[in-house]
Amino acid sequence: MTRRLSRQEVAKLGLYDFLGYIDAFDSPYIGGLEGTHRLIELLGIQKDENFRVLEIGCASGFMSCMIAKEYGCQVTGIDISEVLISKAQDRSNRMGLTNVRFKVADATQLPFDDTSFDAVFGVALVALMPMKDEVLQEFKRVTKPGGSIGTLDLFAKNDADEETVDSFSTTMKTLLEYDVAVLEIQNWRSIFERSGLDSIVIEEYYNDVLLNTRKRSGAIKATMKMVYHMIINGAVRKRMMKLMRLRKTAIMKDDEGFEHLGYLVFTGRKK
Repeated sequence: MTRRLSRQEVAKLGLYDFLGYIDAFDSPYIGGLEGTHRLIELLGIQKDENFRVLEIGCASGFMSCMIAKEYGCQVTGIDISEVLISKAQDRSNRMGLTNVRFKVADATQLPFDDTSFDAVFGVALVALMPMKDEVLQEFKRVTKPGGSIGTLDLFAKNDADEETVDSFSTTMKTLLEYDVAVLEIQNWRSIFERSGLDSIVIEEYYNDVLLNTRKRSGAIKATMKMVYHMIINGAVRKRMMKLMRLRKTAIMKDDEGFEHLGYLVFTGRKK
């Protein structure tokens, strides 16, 4: 069970860990459930107890646990955050799942042997990594020949306002605490084409780009936790206020959806 942290320990958390600690990452966000299910469909995950799936950047384990429950396959979820891995294990325990495991690990140096998994994917991960080509090659290394690789990620529209896209990139940099830039769709296509994968599919979506799919009660609880820690902890308050100001600029909408952002679902197969 996730250990309750002291005020001093909470003050030292990075934003990503803090948001995980207050259960802000408790459901799909980019693309909502529709985008999540489309990625699973394109990955070709099988209802087979010997089929092995790896989710890279699993956060609090929503998608890993959903796949383990619905497909009965063997699922491994990794994330660089100890806080979020603890949350993911809590979720698995509550659901009574025995076919999913979680591990703290770095996406750029996966602690698995070559050709270990039938399907490997990440959600809102590759877009946030500085070395995207290298990360996809690491995905490929641990995938079996003929296995599938996928990602669901944000991209900037071709006519997106540069200032706003920069603001969103700055938001992500503030959240993750390292340099990151949101790419245009043509840049993504080049990255995927360089990956050396077969049967590449790239789908673009412009609606429900950033969608809150949480139950209202869960969203309220997370908000209350955030407000509580902001009130009692100046370090948390300062970081969260900066993040909220940036986010407000980055996610402006027009009548057709988000003005400057879309999301893509990409899959390919290892030769």
